[in-house]
Amino acid sequence: MTGLGMQLSSESRLSILWLSCLLCALAGCDVERIAVNSTAGVFKRSESVARSYFDWESAGQASPSGLIQLEGMHLISPDNEDLTLTLVKAYMAYAYGWVMDAYDVAKQAGDYDLAEHHRARAYLMYSRARDLALRAASKYDPDLRAHLNMDSKSLAAHLKAEFDDDAKPSLYWLMMSWTSAINNSPNAEEMSDMSAVLKIAEWIVARDPGYEDAGALVVLGGWDSSMPKAYGGNPERGKTYFERALKLTGRKNHIILINYATIYAINVQDRQLYVSLLHEILEAPDLGNPYRMSNKVARRRAARALARTDEIFVQ
Repeated sequence: MTGLGMQLSSESRLSILWLSCLLCALAGCDVERIAVNSTAGVFKRSESVARSYFDWESAGQASPSGLIQLEGMHLISPDNEDLTLTLVKAYMAYAYGWVMDAYDVAKQAGDYDLAEHHRARAYLMYSRARDLALRAASKYDPDLRAHLNMDSKSLAAHLKAEFDDDAKPSLYWLMMSWTSAINNSPNAEEMSDMSAVLKIAEWIVARDPGYEDAGALVVLGGWDSSMPKAYGGNPERGKTYFERALKLTGRKNHIILINYATIYAINVQDRQLYVSLLHEILEAPDLGNPYRMSNKVARRRAARALARTDEIFVQ
């Protein structure tokens, strides 16, 4: 997660929608679409404010209303790529930063029914974000849905031949949302889609490894580190991806650190690395924009993860 889901104030967003509805009533839906499209740029430019916001609790309380209003705007102008990706990022941020936080709290408290309730909610949000990102990416390849079913080698060749940097934002958020949906799916068969996700990640790394705080490297590192070698994993390569991501970001994005700790360090049973990474998160100063809010999310997770050290590591 590289950007969190607060945008403008609730009052500002409501005013925008009321104005759009009034314009539609007076002059027709084409005028409403123009109003929404002009507003989409404001939302995009406001992301830096959202990322530097200081209060995790109020950000989470405001996010659902923002999501609903963004959905209304998207309904009016579904082909606006900036607006679509703003909605994708809002879903991703709220699902990861607040819904999955509630899942983690409930699970650690032993309330597994509540935990699964929150995980199901997150899955729906991630799935919605995936579908939106796929629509946006299909602007660059109308047959993308079919091409994503190619074998891995053919898909890699297709991405290299047919996509350029203009498609990078849509493909990046397709990769991120699809990965999150797979990881939280109640259907194990969705895991087969990871081959396509990984090819997108490799395409992004080949073009721009540091893009969006090296998120594609984190996806690749998480995948390689999620299983031992005996089951097809490659933890050594996964560690290389994580370390490369940390170098490119100057270790400022603590979401990378929490993933490194809770995926790689746990699966190779490296207690010292696990504790060190979590302390690095918890002891870091405020790094400001664009890391303030995402690092607050990571800090909450790190505190809970550190408290579980003795039950995770047997020695």
